[in-house]
Amino acid sequence: MTTPSTTENGTVSDRLDILAALNNYAYGLDERRWDRWDLVFTDDAVIDFTPMGGKREAPGEMRARLDKPDPDWLFAQHPVANTVITIEGDRASAYSDYRMELGRRSDTDGEIVRTSGGGAYEDTLLRTPAGWRISERRVSMKWRQTSQVRDEVTRRA
Repeated sequence: MTTPSTTENGTVSDRLDILAALNNYAYGLDERRWDRWDLVFTDDAVIDFTPMGGKREAPGEMRARLDKPDPDWLFAQHPVANTVITIEGDRASAYSDYRMELGRRSDTDGEIVRTSGGGAYEDTLLRTPAGWRISERRVSMKWRQTSQVRDEVTRRA
């Protein structure tokens, strides 16, 4: 029998904790809020970008690469949507669509290089003492477009 706090597929609390991990990935990455990023993964987790021609690496390797100063980096945004979660005991899988927007400084004054795209995250999650954490994230890209556009936000000194 299903109670208000239980679904056919885990508790509401489980599902919210999983969604928090997925959102903390995007927020931590985009805003370089590594305190949030640290709430996302198991100790032995991997992020697999091979479906889109990238590499398979540990979250710590990705963080170290992205945490280096980059004066051309302006912004990143990865909203996550259409998440479908399946929970089986202490393991779960989640499928989410994402849209990415990246901005970098252009060599042309008053313009930025903007990369837009969209794809999917396929996650395996484990219930840990600290809550649900991603143990494997497989990232694929469905589309991508790069263009040089007028910079309507950034103020240059």
